[in-house]
Amino acid sequence: MWQSLKVSSVGSTFGHRLWWVDSFTGPSARGNPAVVVLLERPMLDHELQQIAFELGVSETAFVRRVGEQWSLRWFTPTVEVDLCGHATLATLHVLLSELGVPSGEFYFQTRSGVLSGRPLRDGLLGIDLPRSYLEPLDESFLQGSIVGVREVYQAGPRGILCVVDDYDELCGLQVDLMTLFLVPATIVTVVCEGGPRVDAAIRVFAPRLGLAEDPVTGSAMCAVSPWWMERTGSPTMSVHQASARGGVMYARLFERNVEVAGHARTFFGGDLRA
Repeated sequence: MWQSLKVSSVGSTFGHRLWWVDSFTGPSARGNPAVVVLLERPMLDHELQQIAFELGVSETAFVRRVGEQWSLRWFTPTVEVDLCGHATLATLHVLLSELGVPSGEFYFQTRSGVLSGRPLRDGLLGIDLPRSYLEPLDESFLQGSIVGVREVYQAGPRGILCVVDDYDELCGLQVDLMTLFLVPATIVTVVCEGGPRVDAAIRVFAPRLGLAEDPVTGSAMCAVSPWWMERTGSPTMSVHQASARGGVMYARLFERNVEVAGHARTFFGGDLRA
């Protein structure tokens, strides 16, 4: 038909490829969605932010091949973040399962330094994230934004770890997000010992990142794993995130990092026309 319109040729320009991936899935756990965008060319920061806003998931990961490594950036719908565990796990899943990159050790250049990842046994994927060091804080630091907390810790420069008594207390938390927004922390993790078939359970709130409550948060393990080690002496643990979607994570603590492991699955893939 285009010949009859005297069009000399038909060209198709496809944009960047993308995949919607659910990270840290498990039995009765849907995991946390992340969209992984494979960049064919560099893009401006405001373009990346606009794409993340349009996609609307908690994190969009932009990955691009740089020599033998990969450049990796993470955006919420409103801001770029320094570290994101579930979107890194999603990126590793895409490289292995969707793009067929030979398995082995993967290295990602990020705002938090070079992170690594690898396939593990039984379909698990593992990523190395920088561990946090905990410093006790007075409960008044929370300004009454979370009711029922009995311990509070500074967890790295931008994180807070709170401890509650048990799983029922965790699930029934009363959180004032407006007041929590005023607390000088980007990620607030609440943890308890025990949970459904796991060692511990968590919930994570990040109003300063535009996320009232995050479905599953791999970077929370940077603080939760050292807390578990101090509490039990064990460097390994399993964690359930008690969000509406639910998630399952496994962690192993090392001197400088935490290996966070979980399963991931692709929900759909396509092309980004941007």
